[in-house]
Amino acid sequence: MSRIALPLIALLMLAPTAGRAATAEALVLEPYPANPAWTEVTTNRQGVRFLRELIPADQTIETYRDILTAQGFPLAPGATPSAAIQGIFLGVSSVCDGARVNGPKASTENGLPVAYAQVYCGRQKGKDFGVVMVFKVIQGREAMYVVQREFRVPPSASGGVQTFSKDELPAMTARLKAQTVANDYLVRSVYVCGGGSTAPKCAGR
Repeated sequence: MSRIALPLIALLMLAPTAGRAATAEALVLEPYPANPAWTEVTTNRQGVRFLRELIPADQTIETYRDILTAQGFPLAPGATPSAAIQGIFLGVSSVCDGARVNGPKASTENGLPVAYAQVYCGRQKGKDFGVVMVFKVIQGREAMYVVQREFRVPPSASGGVQTFSKDELPAMTARLKAQTVANDYLVRSVYVCGGGSTAPKCAGR
């Protein structure tokens, strides 16, 4: 499982192959709430298709433990945020041992359809770590936007279920706190401006 494999499994099946011209509609990622600050390590764009990757400034893309990935894909007929997430779920068992999923939870935010989900990978196949991923998918008028916050965690037999000693309690508490921060960030600080969005924060952009 590469850091972008799961979203691609979902969206490449949904998106048409022809690109479309960029529009005024844009996905906004506010600065991630962390110290040290996060830095952008990947930026690729072709029309509405794009890939952005951000990691903490004290980590490297080769050995990162935390990453925020944002992708945009052209809309396909009948595509929805929940369908995109279901596509992600279909690929989980091929890349994870002991995987569990939660969602999709569909809603409407700022006038646009959205969905949230979590993937708990007990152990990434061929690796010595597990992965926790939280997703937000937004359907704009011009594109489907997939934002993924990923954590590398100690491996376990069942994703999201870990045993730990008393000495490991502080590290476990810190991981749980970081996941809460990630969930809040996706809800409050990831949104679309332009198109059909009614996000109040867009007024100042």
